Amino acid sequence: MRNAVAQPIIRTLLDHLAERRSFTTAPTEVPAADYTDEAHLAAEQATLFTALPQVVALSPDLPEPGSFVTRDQGRVPLLLTRDAEGEVHALANVCAHRGAQVAPDGRGCQRRFTCPYHAWTYDLTGRLAGRPDAGAFPAADGPLGLRPLPVREEHGVIWTVLDPAADPGQPLDPGLGHLADDLAAFDIPAHSHWRSHRFELDLNWKLVIDTFLEPYHFASLHRNTVGPLFVANLCHAERVGRHVREALPRRSIADLTDADPATWDLVPHSALVYVLFPNTVFVMQIDHLETWRVTPHPSDPGRSVCDLDFHIPAADLTPESAHHWERNWELTIDTVINEDFRAMAGVQRGLASGALDHLTIGANEPALGFFHAALADALAEGR
Repeated sequence: MRNAVAQPIIRTLLDHLAERRSFTTAPTEVPAADYTDEAHLAAEQATLFTALPQVVALSPDLPEPGSFVTRDQGRVPLLLTRDAEGEVHALANVCAHRGAQVAPDGRGCQRRFTCPYHAWTYDLTGRLAGRPDAGAFPAADGPLGLRPLPVREEHGVIWTVLDPAADPGQPLDPGLGHLADDLAAFDIPAHSHWRSHRFELDLNWKLVIDTFLEPYHFASLHRNTVGPLFVANLCHAERVGRHVREALPRRSIADLTDADPATWDLVPHSALVYVLFPNTVFVMQIDHLETWRVTPHPSDPGRSVCDLDFHIPAADLTPESAHHWERNWELTIDTVINEDFRAMAGVQRGLASGALDHLTIGANEPALGFFHAALADALAEGR
């Protein structure tokens, strides 16, 4: 993040820290049914997860020509590739012959993808490159291939629209506004994918995102893990279009009080959380990147899947640094599984009980309010 952007955020945080008060906006309420109602989930699926661009990967997930990565994110199995010219392609991982998956789950590097069912073969752009007994398919002499989807790679982030009916040539505009400058400053392409983990969760997809959007719970839920590292109940939040940026200050931010503002850098003294609408949480930590991509269950509002990807600076991918990254990973996984997701599963059961008509978002939870306002706005526009 550029110093010119960081300065007003840091000033605000230092002022609030000195005055022992939280950063606030207007309190609001969210209907409990938003987390439990099947009709509401159906509206989200149609409006948020079919029509709008979604983050599906970072540029380091496709580090060189021939790279590929698969995604099981929504109803379209996805294959992302980088061709010989370095261009990214988003393709339905569905053979044009009988619908089998042509690329195995995971990531790798190869020039061709061969369907295991009948050995139809495709290149990195999705073009049909070969098939046994081609003469048996006289009606298939046209441009058969893997169905392309719209895709955009910018500032190290890859977006697509997960709708097989979408025009692959349509321009994608995620509407990042000035948040694009932040992403560019993080130099995402200079990172390498390090590890991933998939969480199968008994909770609504929004509860995954909610837990990132307020530090009010740090002093209680995280008191023995990450809580002591951060200033509890203090953040700086901003809504930009449908996206949200939240700065969660570490206790070390107090060290900047007497430093020259021209030297201020927010990254070492915070966790910077971005909700890349609708369903990806991008976190810039001191020394690595995390993305948390959340996918709702197709029909059960009380279930979801969350995919965590850890990206570290490429220069730090050495045997000597392995212990450091293992410790970072273990702290993240332990905190999220044993504290955040366990608590959110309890919240889901509570909401499903009917004991509450709504959830209260306090004035001290601004990022949470911004996210739910963006959801409400998008759903209203999609009706």
